[in-house]
Amino acid sequence: MVALDSFSASLPAGIIGLLGPNGAGKSTLIKVLIGLKRPEHGRVRVKEMIPWKHTLYLRDNIGYMPEHDCLINEMNAVAFVSYFGKISGMEKDDSTWRAHEVLDFVGLGEERYRKIGSYSTGMKQRVKLAQALVHDPPILMLDEPTEGMDPDGKDDMLDLISLIGDTGKSIIVSSHQLHEVEKTADYIVIIDQGKVLKTGPLKQILQGDEQTVRFKVIGDLEDISSFQTHLKSYCKVYQYNLSGDELNMLVKWDNGAKELFKLAQRYDLQVRSYKPHIKSLEDVFFMTFMEGA
Repeated sequence: MVALDSFSASLPAGIIGLLGPNGAGKSTLIKVLIGLKRPEHGRVRVKEMIPWKHTLYLRDNIGYMPEHDCLINEMNAVAFVSYFGKISGMEKDDSTWRAHEVLDFVGLGEERYRKIGSYSTGMKQRVKLAQALVHDPPILMLDEPTEGMDPDGKDDMLDLISLIGDTGKSIIVSSHQLHEVEKTADYIVIIDQGKVLKTGPLKQILQGDEQTVRFKVIGDLEDISSFQTHLKSYCKVYQYNLSGDELNMLVKWDNGAKELFKLAQRYDLQVRSYKPHIKSLEDVFFMTFMEGA
């Protein structure tokens, strides 16, 4: 099975949302970038460094928060985070001082001496973030950072990621939680089956290149069916919902409201609403996969 297939992307500084369904290749990409996996073909550079060759550079400059549990339950948070600081090349005293600092930052200052095994899922996620931050790396790789957290905990984690991003660090956030990524990311990469489907600044992607409109028509069911069939042959239909004698549609439409009203009139339908569609990241994700289908 090929995890990354003809994958090509240049990732800028800032907070990058790495999106895709389960099995899309998100975790594999991160593991390649940090040198845990080596591709059979292709070229990978992290600030012009080859991950599996420049291991000391990676140790000093990248913090990794894995999706799966990497914790030692018998250790307390201070000892654990300090240990990872020393692994990253810090002196013992510096790593201990820094462990206290980052644990305060992630909200575990009062619980730092408890054994990690007694922590809730949300607290464990915070420890994982702290160990990624302890050596103050300029690059962070966060794989599903809000996994298993309650709504308040997720909001807190997203706020922490935004605060870290404001310090100028480059952060890759791998997630399938689209609304969460939309709150934090500056740049988006959507992948599926190891291939890049869409990349770009979030604001630009939400604006899009195409005109999408959402409208509602009512009329006879037979006329609605004919109208719908015509539209499907004429333009890209992203969503449609028929309820009684009312049809709601989201389509790519470049010809303006006047032409759509004329088309509806030809099929004896009344247009009850027509408005440009303001995209969310969820819409972009759905449309991207529709385009690729």
